[in-house]
Amino acid sequence: MTHRISTYQKNCQIGRFLIYGLLLFLTSSCNRQGSSKDKDGESRVDTWVAPEDANHRLNPFQDEQAIAAGQAIYQVYCWNCHGESGMGDGAAGGAMGSQPANFYSPSVLDQTDGAIFHKISVGRNVMPGFGEILGEEERWQLVSYVRHLGKGMAETLASSPIALVEDLEITHWMKVAPRAIRILYNQQTDAIWYATFEGSVYRIALDQSPISPELVISVEDHGINRMQGLEMRDSTLILTGNIRVNDDKGTTGWMMRVNLRPDGSKEVSKVFSTVEYGTTNTPFDHGWSATRISPDGKHIFVVSGSRTDHGEVQDNLGAYPNSRNEPLTAAIFRFPIGTKDLLLPNDTKALKERGYLYAEGIRNAFDINFDRDGNLFAVVNSGDYDQSEDMFWVREGHHYGFPWVMGGLESPQQFPDWHPDPAKDPFLNTAAAAWPDDFYNDPDFPKRPEGVVFTPGIDNYGPAAATYRDPETGKILEAADTGAPVSTFTAHSSPLGLNFDNDDQLSGTYKGGAFTLRYTKGAKAALMKPFTDYGEDLLHLQLTYNADKDNFDVHTYRIAEGFTQPVDAVLVGKDLYVIEYGGRQKGGNIWKVTFP
Repeated sequence: MTHRISTYQKNCQIGRFLIYGLLLFLTSSCNRQGSSKDKDGESRVDTWVAPEDANHRLNPFQDEQAIAAGQAIYQVYCWNCHGESGMGDGAAGGAMGSQPANFYSPSVLDQTDGAIFHKISVGRNVMPGFGEILGEEERWQLVSYVRHLGKGMAETLASSPIALVEDLEITHWMKVAPRAIRILYNQQTDAIWYATFEGSVYRIALDQSPISPELVISVEDHGINRMQGLEMRDSTLILTGNIRVNDDKGTTGWMMRVNLRPDGSKEVSKVFSTVEYGTTNTPFDHGWSATRISPDGKHIFVVSGSRTDHGEVQDNLGAYPNSRNEPLTAAIFRFPIGTKDLLLPNDTKALKERGYLYAEGIRNAFDINFDRDGNLFAVVNSGDYDQSEDMFWVREGHHYGFPWVMGGLESPQQFPDWHPDPAKDPFLNTAAAAWPDDFYNDPDFPKRPEGVVFTPGIDNYGPAAATYRDPETGKILEAADTGAPVSTFTAHSSPLGLNFDNDDQLSGTYKGGAFTLRYTKGAKAALMKPFTDYGEDLLHLQLTYNADKDNFDVHTYRIAEGFTQPVDAVLVGKDLYVIEYGGRQKGGNIWKVTFP
């Protein structure tokens, strides 16, 4: 069995969602047990009680050296769910719809060190047991650091980003509300707008001094309580996201239109909603997210991410039997700008016949954008197998391979003779959320669509963000060293915040260029660590059309680093505004990157 599909992409591997690392769940966490509601209406899971004998174990590693070692382990395995400061506010936890443990909460503080050590060691449900990943001393060191956080003795603070080239200036612009997910600029209002996952939209007028955010829209106005998409044309906002149904076991996609009138009132209408389909209670429910209006103003484009990691069965404890991917997921859709009160069916044939299904087989394009020629591009997260992260030139009617191909590499679970074994398959990372339950021998894996040719990703020749695992040897290689391109970015990078200098506002090598962020923390992220020390950075992309491939090639350059969970960006003249996710409680920042 070979995993190579073309000479253009013989390399590659990759990563996940926007947003997740290894799962450390102690009490209130996301797992596959029964759930109920707390007094605030939030989903919670049944309490996890350690066995009595675990409570009597004492921690032999509690000095400052142990705490420092535990912090290093935490930054590799735990921060992306539990947050930088342990408040349970990591972006991965938010994506799963259930809050991971807050180490400041009484339910954690009241546990013994032995109970916490037990839970770290054995795991439960979607939480892997760290007993086979970390040594005993390392697990005790991690307990010491969790205690250190919980007692409030330290809090990880966001550091200031730094420029990696001489001609950039980076300044702090403002603090933002927690769980920020989108930022845009609207010329008519001359304002920066940003949105949060909970559905709030803020306006920041650029002519104000000092700058001050104004809350313009809240979830009560539009009803989308898991919002991931924001777009604006003239005085009209387009909001996209999901609403949970069936006692949180299912979901519906929603897009709402909010017209802001001159007198300050709002006219709210529905663009579309979808029929119900199943969620998974895993990090793989990516939902309806990136939203763009076409340059000619005639259409709205929107991404619906996959509900699986790589096409496996995700039935949510039997609520949706045999469910894998659905027609309403892993695709890019297009709607006429005036669409109103549309109900989308979960039917591929009907979606195509009505002209709504624009492109298929795209796992999780958390950001899309248009270049000066009206070409649509997407930056994409692959799954937990060590496949690369794609950037696609998105064209109508094309299929981009998911779940059969990601990052130019065939997903092995589609082959009936594949039996997952990390000792034999170096692309299997035991730190992955999908391991071990979601990688399995799967003779019922759906067959490839007959007569469909998958469109490959854009080839990246480096020198940056082009590290890959060789499909023949499993060794980590650099495209800049081997001359073999990657499709497209280093595994598990989580690229997002795609921007183009379409008006030639920039100068020098940046003129007419493209830019994207990488959300993942590099060496501090368990999945990305084998590939690179670098993450949470800003990349400059130099794209060129290759007529022989009828596709684009790209060279990538790191130009800034040190952001904390950068989730989106917008280019305004010579300034790129980068917004950080900011967790559930602390809030993030907007950084202004000024080009020469």
